[in-house]
Amino acid sequence: MISAKAFLLLAETWSRGCTEAEWRCAVSRAYYAAFHESRMTLTALGFVVPRADLAHSFLWRRFENYGHENSIRTGTELSMLRRDRNRADYDIHTNVTHADALAAVGSAAWIISTLENLVPEDRQRITDA
Repeated sequence: MISAKAFLLLAETWSRGCTEAEWRCAVSRAYYAAFHESRMTLTALGFVVPRADLAHSFLWRRFENYGHENSIRTGTELSMLRRDRNRADYDIHTNVTHADALAAVGSAAWIISTLENLVPEDRQRITDA
């Protein structure tokens, strides 16, 4: 089984590339690293995360609804990463820059670190919210 961090490592590698194609791939994989870590976290807390398109908004909304500063930021960053991933994957008429790739990787790394370091009280509050 692959881990969310494996996607992040690939995104980090591509973010150091020299082409827009690499930067676009970095943005996409960074999003999916954060997406999968978020889904695994909520699943471990007992949530049934919807499949397909419904999963994306379910995840960021669940974190934003908790109301804690880091949880709100997690939801907001995840939503912004999805927007950026959509642009990188579908809008080839717009530019994706090296800075965009680095920002996406940084955001995904922050989300993953935050979720990995949730204390038991925060896990319970997310479940209760």
